[in-house]
Amino acid sequence: MVIGLLLVTAIPAVTGISQAMHAQRTREERLKDEKRMKRFNIDVVCEDEGSLTKEADGKRLVLKDDRVWIGPEMAMQPCPEGYVAECFYIEYPDTERNPVPLGLVSQVQDDPPLLNWIYVDKDTMELKYGNKSASIQHHVGPWDWTADEVGITFDKKRKRFVAVENPKTHKWQVYYDMNNDGLVGYVPQQRRGIQIYLKRTLVPEPEA
Repeated sequence: MVIGLLLVTAIPAVTGISQAMHAQRTREERLKDEKRMKRFNIDVVCEDEGSLTKEADGKRLVLKDDRVWIGPEMAMQPCPEGYVAECFYIEYPDTERNPVPLGLVSQVQDDPPLLNWIYVDKDTMELKYGNKSASIQHHVGPWDWTADEVGITFDKKRKRFVAVENPKTHKWQVYYDMNNDGLVGYVPQQRRGIQIYLKRTLVPEPEA
């Protein structure tokens, strides 16, 4: 009887501990989600030195014509070269993907406000943006950040982003080198390219 009493008495305690642990996990996950949903601009970093890297280093990503481009340094809205990417992380709404990947969303216009997914085109390796219908057949994630929450990763990799120059417009477009082979078969080899890194620059929160 004593042993039985001890077991019965212990059940509420174990249940209470389990509920507390679940509440702690839920609270931590909620805080983590809140951090991931803080809006940020995306700036370019080039670790290699050279005359070509000056074309990209320190510049900010902009969105135009369904593609992702390198715009001016510290660009703000309105920007003549495109809509300045203003992003946050959120799960991509596709339950057929397991696990559900973390997606990257950006506002793409102000009036009316509109959000789109940033994704990697499976046929061209270009970074593009579009709604769910436009993006779902392509590589939508997982997007994430590095341990310091500054660097931006795709599929847990940071070193696969490449800026490629359009020879007609001399604008730099962003690609993802999924096969790590210099975009062979996707970009003509005579085009100029630069390995780039992407970093988060938090958008200042509006004053209360």
